[in-house]
Amino acid sequence: MRLQLPSARWQACLLLAVPSVAANWLPGALAALGWQRAALDDGQWMRLLSAHVVHLNLHHLLFNLFGLLLIAELLLEGWRRADILSLSLAGAFGTSLLLWCCEPRLQWYGGLSGLLHGLWAGAALDGWLRARGWLQAGALVALAVKLAWLNPATTSAGMPVVAVAHLYGAASGLAWAALIHAWRRLWHFD
Repeated sequence: MRLQLPSARWQACLLLAVPSVAANWLPGALAALGWQRAALDDGQWMRLLSAHVVHLNLHHLLFNLFGLLLIAELLLEGWRRADILSLSLAGAFGTSLLLWCCEPRLQWYGGLSGLLHGLWAGAALDGWLRARGWLQAGALVALAVKLAWLNPATTSAGMPVVAVAHLYGAASGLAWAALIHAWRRLWHFD
């Protein structure tokens, strides 16, 4: 009997969930790994990625993990590991860099939400560009509605929310999908 590994989308979920859960139980993880302007200004660039696996509290973590499961279930079926990884990195780096460059007053950030909005946007646009499916079109409309009207301004369930990170994550995911689509057309992939 041969052991079968979970699909790429569930492997990606584990790759994001395990360090997030572990960091939630490590004292001082948010301070050591979170996005902090002063630390980035001092050259601690690893925080551009590590900030996305630390959370303010268990509620914040669970909310983000639920979002990750929804995105994986609805939008990442049949995706390759490399595509999920590159989109996740684009969402994380894009969110972090845009926060650093465009939000000079912001001093901290942590959580998967920017990366998740990148996954949501990138997977939905990539799927729509490939198949013009109703699910992907609906996901893009839902994202636009969420960002325009439902994005929390300051707090959600008692937690401070850096709402602009959702926008920057989505922009990063959309940029990834547009670039990948152009690259595929140029080299006649798909």
